Amino acid sequence: MAKNFVQNGNTIPVTNAGSEVITSGDAVVVGNIVAIAITDIAVEGTGDGFTDGVFQLPKISADVLSQGAAVFISDGTAQASAEGGIYAGIAWEDAPAGTTVVNVKINVGAVPAATEATESGS
Repeated sequence: MAKNFVQNGNTIPVTNAGSEVITSGDAVVVGNIVAIAITDIAVEGTGDGFTDGVFQLPKISADVLSQGAAVFISDGTAQASAEGGIYAGIAWEDAPAGTTVVNVKINVGAVPAATEATESGS
């Protein structure tokens, strides 16, 4: 094994700088990626979050997400729009309007080009 190997990169430390406990399964933004809390993380505590895999996340009920569509996260909730959120991954299944959850493969692929242009003001 390479002398500089650290880990496989499937988890990342998550520090809870908020005012409420992060609950196991919550989507947490860590810089430019999304992590899913493995366990509850107390306020001012540190725990681990998954950075790879498919997770069922709450979504905005009115949004339509087709299988393979870009998914964004805002306040722990999946949405179709990049506005106010960060790129989280892709919808692993169809999630029509009226549904409140969607399976998301997190941190896969790159931010869609149209989103990058919108965010940079182009």
